[in-house]
Amino acid sequence: MTDRCSPRLGGMVTLRDISRDVGLSVTQVSRALGGHADVNRDTRDRVQQAAKRMGYRPNAIARGLKTGRSGIVAMIVAGSRDPEANAHLFEIVMGMSAEISALGLQFVLHVAQPGQDAARLHADLYRSGGIDGFVLIGPAPDDPRIATLTALGAPFIVHGRDPAQPHAHVDIDNYRVGRLMADHLLDLGHRRIAFLNGPETEFFAIRRRRGVEDACAARGLPADPALLLTTTMIEPHGRRLTLDLLGAAAPPTAIIAGNTMLARGIFQAAKDRGLRIPDDLSVLAHDDGLELFALDSFAPRLGGTVAHLKTAWVTLSQDLQQVIAAQNGPFHSRLLDLAFDRGLSTRAIPVDMQSGSGT
Repeated sequence: MTDRCSPRLGGMVTLRDISRDVGLSVTQVSRALGGHADVNRDTRDRVQQAAKRMGYRPNAIARGLKTGRSGIVAMIVAGSRDPEANAHLFEIVMGMSAEISALGLQFVLHVAQPGQDAARLHADLYRSGGIDGFVLIGPAPDDPRIATLTALGAPFIVHGRDPAQPHAHVDIDNYRVGRLMADHLLDLGHRRIAFLNGPETEFFAIRRRRGVEDACAARGLPADPALLLTTTMIEPHGRRLTLDLLGAAAPPTAIIAGNTMLARGIFQAAKDRGLRIPDDLSVLAHDDGLELFALDSFAPRLGGTVAHLKTAWVTLSQDLQQVIAAQNGPFHSRLLDLAFDRGLSTRAIPVDMQSGSGT
């Protein structure tokens, strides 16, 4: 049975067409597209890029007969009634689905009902057959989903890390996210720095908080727990918490946001209070590359750490394909690059300007 696809333009594209395009044998092309560990990364990337450019889509039935696999990967997420949280999830799912599909795999999203046991759902779905592997997001310390899939021998990869368990993952250095932004603000003279962080049931938020705390400690300054807040990282929560902070007897002169959705809420709260950014309040945020919350959509342009999710989805999809193909092979664990963009949303202040609003 020939492995064929429906191209974006023109006729049917085969492995032989890709072979001629990249100058490799059909066997090498097949193994590169299959994510086999014996194909080096440069070759695999070149073949996958050619397949994507030519519109190659493998025949799932043919592949299943050859490999015993379905070509289906799944992600289980908790359902939410919050439209902003769902909008964020939609962006994640769209980006990840596109990259997984580009590798000739199929992506299935399962939305769990409130109160359902996520670990058991993963086990039930895997035991039912038809799923080659899983994508996990938002890992917690000692995450039961990771423990369950590991015990089952199910292929999976995690966006993020659970340091208590060895597993394949794609992540960024979240400690440096907190440390870089806090150090920048401290260098500018700020001492009352608030941090709107994600839920500390997740490892990324724990590490970011530690980065902020260590930046302060390195200068002999205790981090004020009243300024280190956790929340669901969406715009309304950023606005509400910022209004509370700005209404306090000793408000912060600078605020760090865990993402640009929270930052949008901070900007709105500052406007509500008649404060100007950065003249009256400095703001930094971590930028995931969310399309509707880009750094240059803020006025003035928002600064902060930068690591776009799109890069993570490309790497995660390719590595998951290898995890599935390798079965009991080595873990694929990667830390992606992290950048810092100064932006135009901070300003230097005298160190003694900490008792008022920073004006």
